[in-house]
Amino acid sequence: MIIKGQRVFLHSGEFHTWRLPVPSLWPDILEKAKAAGLNAVSIYTHMGLINPSRGVVDFDGFRALKPLYEAAMAAGIWVVVRPGSYINAETTAGGIAHWVTAEVAGRLRTNDSDWTEAWRDYILGIIEETVPYQINAGGPVIAIQLDNEYTQDYPGHGEYYEELKKVFHDSGIVVPLTYNDPNQGGNFINGTGAVDLYGMDSYPQRFDCSHPSAWRPVVTNYHEYHERVNPSQPWYIPEFQAGSYDAWGPGAPGYAPCAELTGPAFQSVFNLQLWASNAKLINYYMLYGGTSWGGLPLLTGLYVV
Repeated sequence: MIIKGQRVFLHSGEFHTWRLPVPSLWPDILEKAKAAGLNAVSIYTHMGLINPSRGVVDFDGFRALKPLYEAAMAAGIWVVVRPGSYINAETTAGGIAHWVTAEVAGRLRTNDSDWTEAWRDYILGIIEETVPYQINAGGPVIAIQLDNEYTQDYPGHGEYYEELKKVFHDSGIVVPLTYNDPNQGGNFINGTGAVDLYGMDSYPQRFDCSHPSAWRPVVTNYHEYHERVNPSQPWYIPEFQAGSYDAWGPGAPGYAPCAELTGPAFQSVFNLQLWASNAKLINYYMLYGGTSWGGLPLLTGLYVV
């Protein structure tokens, strides 16, 4: 990736600002990211918080984006914005506002007209907050990701991406639009809904913190896959495993084994193998997750195919 004429290896970490709902604390996280050697953060925005009811779009307080963008500029950190509307993020309904699940009769995450009407105000709000902070305007935002970890091969999916692309492009967004494939599926590289920059997520160690010394096989075909599906683009990993969630209940293993699961031993093998695959843009998931306040935890799964 070329940024301001300079060839850049994007070395990023995921930060969920809405799980640290005190904007005055965000500069500290970004400064620590910079000190750790990262040059970017990736952020999910949460439709359920920003658009809590039909016609209400709220960027006040901890929902704000401007303080994050300005803190990133001060720290010298690039930002990749990931608004969804579906984000997964281990949050209820994957971030989709709960009023949508009650009021929209059509298929969510497709080009059905009532779903389009439901997400439009939220996405336009994200655009309005972000346009002045794109890199071409002197800001830190270098890319925007479309709906999270989706597939292209069902009716209405590619058309949904085309609608999202049109809204972004018609509203002043000029930075690349990206996508994160949940596996080696080759989605949205070509055809209806294709994005500017394809990426693939990878969690090779999975999430069994109860057995942190049990390693899963190292993925060895990243480079071959990249060369086969999108060799003309930089190899982008929007989410590479950098931790694990801990289970609920008295039998949960706790933070220490989870830290071991993807600790230095894991990193010295799996991260180096990723770099050797010619990956040029990597975002580690997570860098700073924070706390799932109130109704934010994964209470209701929403997976639409």
